[in-house]
Amino acid sequence: MSGLLDVSHEERLTFTEQDLAYLPESFPRCVIRAGRIARADGLPLKWEDYQLLEEDFPAVLTKTGELEMAPAPTDTHEKSNNGLVRLLGHYLSCHPGGEVITNRELHIAGYRPAVPDVVFFRHPKAESHGKSFTDQIPDLTVEILSPSNKGEEWEDKLALYRQRCPEVWLFQLDGSVEIWRVSEPNTSYKPGELFSSTLFMGLGLDPAWIKSYPEEIKLIEQFTPEILVLRSRRDPGLTKKARALADRIAQHFGQASRSVQLESEIRREPGRPPRISQEPRARRQENPGREHER
Repeated sequence: MSGLLDVSHEERLTFTEQDLAYLPESFPRCVIRAGRIARADGLPLKWEDYQLLEEDFPAVLTKTGELEMAPAPTDTHEKSNNGLVRLLGHYLSCHPGGEVITNRELHIAGYRPAVPDVVFFRHPKAESHGKSFTDQIPDLTVEILSPSNKGEEWEDKLALYRQRCPEVWLFQLDGSVEIWRVSEPNTSYKPGELFSSTLFMGLGLDPAWIKSYPEEIKLIEQFTPEILVLRSRRDPGLTKKARALADRIAQHFGQASRSVQLESEIRREPGRPPRISQEPRARRQENPGREHER
Protein backbone atom coordinates (compact mmCIF):
# COMPACT_ATOMS: atom_id res chain seq x y z
CA MET A 1 0.00 0.00 0.00
CA SER A 2 2.85 2.42 0.63
CA GLY A 3 3.48 2.95 -3.06
CA LEU A 4 -0.12 4.07 -3.56
CA LEU A 5 0.02 6.41 -0.59
CA ASP A 6 3.19 8.04 -1.93
CA VAL A 7 1.20 9.46 -4.83
CA SER A 8 0.30 13.14 -4.47
CA HIS A 9 -3.47 13.40 -4.78
CA GLU A 10 -3.08 17.03 -5.78
CA GLU A 11 -1.17 15.91 -8.89
CA ARG A 12 -3.31 12.86 -9.72
CA LEU A 13 -6.97 12.45 -8.84
CA THR A 14 -7.63 9.27 -10.81
CA PHE A 15 -6.46 5.67 -10.61
CA THR A 16 -4.12 4.11 -13.17
CA GLU A 17 -3.49 0.52 -14.26
CA GLN A 18 -0.53 0.32 -11.85
CA ASP A 19 -2.83 0.90 -8.89
CA LEU A 20 -4.60 -2.41 -9.54
CA ALA A 21 -1.55 -4.19 -8.13
CA TYR A 22 -2.43 -2.86 -4.67
CA LEU A 23 -5.85 -4.52 -4.56
CA PRO A 24 -6.16 -7.55 -2.22
CA GLU A 25 -5.81 -10.98 -3.83
CA SER A 26 -9.39 -11.81 -2.82
CA PHE A 27 -10.73 -8.70 -4.56
CA PRO A 28 -12.81 -9.18 -7.75
CA ARG A 29 -10.82 -8.80 -10.97
CA CYS A 30 -10.91 -5.12 -11.94
CA VAL A 31 -9.97 -2.72 -14.71
CA ILE A 32 -9.58 1.05 -14.99
CA ARG A 33 -12.48 2.91 -16.58
CA ALA A 34 -12.33 6.70 -16.86
CA GLY A 35 -9.88 6.86 -13.99
CA ARG A 36 -12.00 4.67 -11.71
CA ILE A 37 -11.55 1.07 -10.59
CA ALA A 38 -14.41 -1.09 -11.87
CA ARG A 39 -15.13 -4.81 -11.99
CA ALA A 40 -13.90 -6.39 -15.22
CA ASP A 41 -17.15 -8.33 -15.66
CA GLY A 42 -19.21 -5.12 -15.65
CA LEU A 43 -21.00 -5.88 -12.37
CA PRO A 44 -20.95 -3.22 -9.66
CA LEU A 45 -18.59 -3.58 -6.73
CA LYS A 46 -20.45 -4.24 -3.48
CA TRP A 47 -19.91 -2.87 -0.02
CA GLU A 48 -18.56 -6.27 0.99
CA ASP A 49 -15.85 -5.87 -1.67
CA TYR A 50 -15.02 -2.39 -0.45
CA GLN A 51 -14.57 -3.75 3.08
CA LEU A 52 -11.74 -5.98 1.80
CA LEU A 53 -9.55 -2.93 1.10
CA GLU A 54 -6.96 -1.84 3.63
CA GLU A 55 -8.02 1.18 5.68
CA ASP A 56 -5.45 3.46 4.04
CA PHE A 57 -6.55 2.65 0.49
CA PRO A 58 -7.46 6.11 -0.88
CA ALA A 59 -10.83 5.29 -2.43
CA VAL A 60 -14.55 5.71 -1.94
CA LEU A 61 -17.26 3.44 -3.32
CA THR A 62 -19.60 5.28 -5.69
CA LYS A 63 -23.29 4.67 -6.21
CA THR A 64 -22.50 2.99 -9.51
CA GLY A 65 -20.29 0.41 -7.79
CA GLU A 66 -16.87 1.78 -8.76
CA LEU A 67 -13.89 2.96 -6.73
CA GLU A 68 -13.16 6.63 -7.05
CA MET A 69 -9.93 8.11 -5.67
CA ALA A 70 -10.59 9.97 -2.45
CA PRO A 71 -8.83 13.32 -2.24
CA ALA A 72 -6.16 13.46 0.44
CA PRO A 73 -7.10 15.60 3.45
CA THR A 74 -5.35 18.95 3.51
CA ASP A 75 -3.05 19.99 6.32
CA THR A 76 -5.60 22.63 7.32
CA HIS A 77 -8.36 20.03 7.51
CA GLU A 78 -6.24 17.66 9.60
CA LYS A 79 -5.18 20.47 11.95
CA SER A 80 -8.81 21.52 12.42
CA ASN A 81 -9.90 17.94 12.99
CA ASN A 82 -7.19 17.39 15.60
CA GLY A 83 -7.98 20.73 17.24
CA LEU A 84 -11.62 19.83 17.78
CA VAL A 85 -10.73 16.37 19.11
CA ARG A 86 -8.30 17.98 21.59
CA LEU A 87 -10.93 20.48 22.74
CA LEU A 88 -13.64 17.91 23.33
CA GLY A 89 -11.12 15.46 24.76
CA HIS A 90 -9.99 18.03 27.33
CA TYR A 91 -13.60 18.70 28.31
CA LEU A 92 -14.23 14.99 28.82
CA SER A 93 -11.09 14.72 30.95
CA CYS A 94 -12.70 17.30 33.25
CA HIS A 95 -16.24 15.89 33.02
CA PRO A 96 -16.05 12.19 32.04
CA GLY A 97 -18.97 10.78 30.14
CA GLY A 98 -18.98 9.71 26.51
CA GLU A 99 -16.39 9.17 23.82
CA VAL A 100 -15.07 11.27 20.92
CA ILE A 101 -14.10 9.15 17.89
CA THR A 102 -12.65 9.91 14.45
CA ASN A 103 -12.88 7.92 11.21
CA ARG A 104 -15.73 5.69 12.36
CA GLU A 105 -17.93 4.42 9.52
CA LEU A 106 -21.64 4.73 10.19
CA HIS A 107 -23.67 1.80 8.89
CA ILE A 108 -27.21 3.08 9.39
CA ALA A 109 -30.01 1.00 7.90
CA GLY A 110 -31.47 2.60 4.78
CA TYR A 111 -28.43 4.83 4.12
CA ARG A 112 -25.11 4.44 2.39
CA PRO A 113 -22.18 4.06 4.82
CA ALA A 114 -20.65 7.40 5.77
CA VAL A 115 -17.49 8.44 7.60
CA PRO A 116 -17.90 11.76 9.47
CA ASP A 117 -14.79 13.62 10.59
CA VAL A 118 -15.71 13.37 14.27
CA VAL A 119 -18.52 11.69 16.21
CA PHE A 120 -19.48 11.75 19.89
CA PHE A 121 -21.38 9.02 21.71
CA ARG A 122 -22.78 9.60 25.19
CA HIS A 123 -22.97 5.85 25.69
CA PRO A 124 -20.95 4.04 22.99
CA LYS A 125 -21.77 0.41 22.43
CA ALA A 126 -19.28 -1.81 24.22
CA GLU A 127 -18.94 -4.10 21.20
CA SER A 128 -17.98 -1.18 18.95
CA HIS A 129 -14.67 -0.48 20.70
CA GLY A 130 -11.74 -1.05 18.39
CA LYS A 131 -13.96 -1.45 15.31
CA SER A 132 -13.82 0.80 12.26
CA PHE A 133 -17.61 0.88 11.87
CA THR A 134 -20.78 1.03 13.94
CA ASP A 135 -24.55 0.94 13.43
CA GLN A 136 -25.06 3.27 16.40
CA ILE A 137 -26.29 6.78 15.63
CA PRO A 138 -23.94 9.37 17.21
CA ASP A 139 -25.27 11.97 19.61
CA LEU A 140 -23.07 14.46 17.74
CA THR A 141 -21.79 14.31 14.18
CA VAL A 142 -19.15 16.75 12.93
CA GLU A 143 -17.94 17.57 9.43
CA ILE A 144 -15.10 19.98 8.72
CA LEU A 145 -15.82 20.96 5.14
CA SER A 146 -13.24 20.82 2.35
CA PRO A 147 -13.54 21.92 -1.29
CA SER A 148 -13.91 18.23 -2.19
CA ASN A 149 -17.22 17.94 -0.29
CA LYS A 150 -19.51 17.74 -3.30
CA GLY A 151 -21.21 15.22 -5.53
CA GLU A 152 -23.68 12.40 -4.86
CA GLU A 153 -21.66 10.84 -2.03
CA TRP A 154 -21.66 14.13 -0.15
CA GLU A 155 -25.39 14.59 -0.72
CA ASP A 156 -25.95 11.10 0.69
CA LYS A 157 -24.02 12.07 3.80
CA LEU A 158 -26.08 15.20 4.27
CA ALA A 159 -29.31 13.22 3.88
CA LEU A 160 -28.17 10.85 6.64
CA TYR A 161 -27.19 13.71 8.93
CA ARG A 162 -30.41 15.65 8.40
CA GLN A 163 -32.71 12.70 8.87
CA ARG A 164 -31.06 10.60 11.57
CA CYS A 165 -28.44 12.56 13.53
CA PRO A 166 -29.81 14.56 16.50
CA GLU A 167 -27.02 17.17 16.40
CA VAL A 168 -24.63 18.11 13.58
CA TRP A 169 -21.80 20.67 13.45
CA LEU A 170 -20.71 21.72 9.97
CA PHE A 171 -17.53 23.80 10.01
CA GLN A 172 -17.56 25.86 6.81
CA LEU A 173 -14.66 26.90 4.59
CA ASP A 174 -14.88 30.49 5.90
CA GLY A 175 -14.30 29.30 9.48
CA SER A 176 -17.91 29.61 10.64
CA VAL A 177 -19.95 26.70 11.98
CA GLU A 178 -23.53 25.77 11.18
CA ILE A 179 -25.45 23.87 13.85
CA TRP A 180 -28.26 21.47 13.01
CA ARG A 181 -30.44 20.10 15.79
CA VAL A 182 -33.62 18.06 15.67
CA SER A 183 -36.77 20.21 15.94
CA GLU A 184 -34.74 23.45 16.01
CA PRO A 185 -33.94 25.98 13.31
CA ASN A 186 -30.40 25.91 11.96
CA THR A 187 -28.03 28.41 13.55
CA SER A 188 -24.65 29.73 12.44
CA TYR A 189 -21.72 31.21 14.35
CA LYS A 190 -18.75 33.14 13.00
CA PRO A 191 -15.17 32.98 14.32
CA GLY A 192 -15.08 35.11 17.45
CA GLU A 193 -18.60 34.07 18.54
CA LEU A 194 -19.18 31.39 21.17
CA PHE A 195 -21.67 28.57 20.77
CA SER A 196 -22.59 25.74 23.12
CA SER A 197 -24.34 22.39 23.26
CA THR A 198 -26.29 20.55 25.94
CA LEU A 199 -23.96 17.61 25.21
CA PHE A 200 -21.08 19.53 26.83
CA MET A 201 -22.56 21.51 29.71
CA GLY A 202 -20.63 24.63 30.65
CA LEU A 203 -18.40 24.59 27.57
CA GLY A 204 -18.49 27.56 25.23
CA LEU A 205 -16.73 27.06 21.89
CA ASP A 206 -15.37 29.55 19.40
CA PRO A 207 -15.26 28.20 15.80
CA ALA A 208 -11.83 29.81 15.46
CA TRP A 209 -10.40 27.48 18.11
CA ILE A 210 -10.28 24.41 15.88
CA LYS A 211 -7.78 26.15 13.60
CA SER A 212 -5.99 28.11 16.30
CA TYR A 213 -6.02 25.92 19.40
CA PRO A 214 -6.18 27.92 22.68
CA GLU A 215 -3.42 26.31 24.75
CA GLU A 216 -4.66 28.17 27.83
CA ILE A 217 -7.78 26.00 27.92
CA LYS A 218 -5.69 23.23 29.47
CA LEU A 219 -5.63 25.27 32.70
CA ILE A 220 -9.41 25.00 33.02
CA GLU A 221 -10.04 22.00 35.22
CA GLN A 222 -13.82 22.37 35.58
CA PHE A 223 -16.50 23.91 33.37
CA THR A 224 -19.62 23.28 35.41
CA PRO A 225 -21.28 24.09 37.81
CA GLU A 226 -18.66 26.88 37.85
CA ILE A 227 -15.43 27.45 35.99
CA LEU A 228 -12.26 26.64 37.89
CA VAL A 229 -8.84 27.59 36.53
CA LEU A 230 -5.47 26.27 37.61
CA ARG A 231 -2.58 28.68 38.03
CA SER A 232 0.61 28.06 36.10
CA ARG A 233 3.55 29.19 38.21
CA ARG A 234 5.87 28.63 35.25
CA ASP A 235 3.87 30.75 32.80
CA PRO A 236 1.93 33.65 34.39
CA GLY A 237 0.96 34.86 30.91
CA LEU A 238 -0.84 31.58 30.24
CA THR A 239 -2.71 31.93 33.52
CA LYS A 240 -3.85 35.41 32.49
CA LYS A 241 -5.09 34.09 29.14
CA ALA A 242 -6.88 31.22 30.89
CA ARG A 243 -8.66 33.63 33.21
CA ALA A 244 -9.75 35.76 30.26
CA LEU A 245 -11.00 32.69 28.39
CA ALA A 246 -12.86 31.45 31.47
CA ASP A 247 -14.43 34.89 31.98
CA ARG A 248 -15.58 34.85 28.37
CA ILE A 249 -17.18 31.41 28.72
CA ALA A 250 -18.84 32.41 32.00
CA GLN A 251 -20.33 35.50 30.38
CA HIS A 252 -21.61 33.38 27.48
CA PHE A 253 -23.72 31.44 30.00
CA GLY A 254 -24.82 34.61 31.77
CA GLN A 255 -22.67 34.00 34.82
CA ALA A 256 -20.98 36.77 36.77
CA SER A 257 -17.23 36.96 36.38
CA ARG A 258 -16.87 36.14 40.09
CA SER A 259 -17.83 32.56 39.19
CA VAL A 260 -14.34 32.24 37.76
CA GLN A 261 -12.07 31.05 40.55
CA LEU A 262 -8.38 30.28 40.65
CA GLU A 263 -7.18 27.05 42.20
CA SER A 264 -3.60 26.45 43.33
CA GLU A 265 -1.37 24.08 41.42
CA ILE A 266 -1.43 20.76 43.23
CA ARG A 267 2.32 20.22 42.95
CA ARG A 268 4.77 22.87 44.14
CA GLU A 269 7.83 23.65 42.07
CA PRO A 270 10.97 21.90 43.41
CA GLY A 271 12.86 24.13 45.81
CA ARG A 272 10.02 26.62 46.23
CA PRO A 273 8.98 26.99 49.90
CA PRO A 274 5.29 26.85 50.73
CA ARG A 275 3.51 30.16 51.07
CA ILE A 276 3.00 31.25 54.66
CA SER A 277 0.00 33.39 55.45
CA GLN A 278 0.71 36.67 57.23
CA GLU A 279 -2.55 36.39 59.16
CA PRO A 280 -2.27 35.82 62.91
CA ARG A 281 -2.35 32.13 63.82
CA ALA A 282 -5.63 32.55 65.71
CA ARG A 283 -7.37 33.97 62.61
CA ARG A 284 -6.01 31.17 60.45
CA GLN A 285 -7.38 28.61 62.90
CA GLU A 286 -10.77 30.29 62.69
CA ASN A 287 -10.55 30.28 58.87
CA PRO A 288 -8.48 27.15 58.08
CA GLY A 289 -8.81 27.53 54.32
CA ARG A 290 -7.75 31.15 54.05
CA GLU A 291 -4.08 30.55 53.35
CA HIS A 292 -5.03 28.93 50.02
CA GLU A 293 -7.17 31.82 48.79
CA ARG A 294 -6.05 34.36 46.24
